[in-house]
Amino acid sequence: MENQEPHQFNGFTPYPDLPDAPDAMSPLKHSGPGIASFILVLLAIIGYIVSLALVTVAVVSIADQPIEVIAESMMNQMGALLGVLLMMVSAVFHLAALILGVIGLAIKNRKKLFAILGVSFSAGSLLLLIFLFTVGSLM
Repeated sequence: MENQEPHQFNGFTPYPDLPDAPDAMSPLKHSGPGIASFILVLLAIIGYIVSLALVTVAVVSIADQPIEVIAESMMNQMGALLGVLLMMVSAVFHLAALILGVIGLAIKNRKKLFAILGVSFSAGSLLLLIFLFTVGSLM
C-alpha cells in the first residue's frame, strides 16, 4: 500500500489522464490556423502595396496622353494588369485569412494571439478596401 500512487485504489484510477487534455504545467501552443491567418494577412498587405505601386507607375507613364486613348493605353500597360490581378489575389488572401482566423479563435486549448491579430488586420483591411472602392466608384 505504501508504494501505490495516492490516487490509485487496487489498480483503479478514478480520474485517468485523458490523451487530449493539456498538462497543467505545459505551455499552450499557438493555433496553426491563427498563424496561417496572420501570415496571409501580411502577404495580402504586401500585395496591396506592390499592386498600388504597379498601377501608379502605369498611370504616371500614360498621364501625358490625350484622354480619349488613356483607357486603351492603360489596358496595354502590363504593370497595370499585373497590379489589378495582384489586388484580386490579395483580396482572396484576406478572405482566407479571415476564415482561418475565425477557425483559430474557435480551437480550444491554444493561444489565440495570432488568430486575433489575423482577424483584426484582415477585417480592418477588408473594410478599408471596401470603403476605398465605394468612394472610388462614387467619383
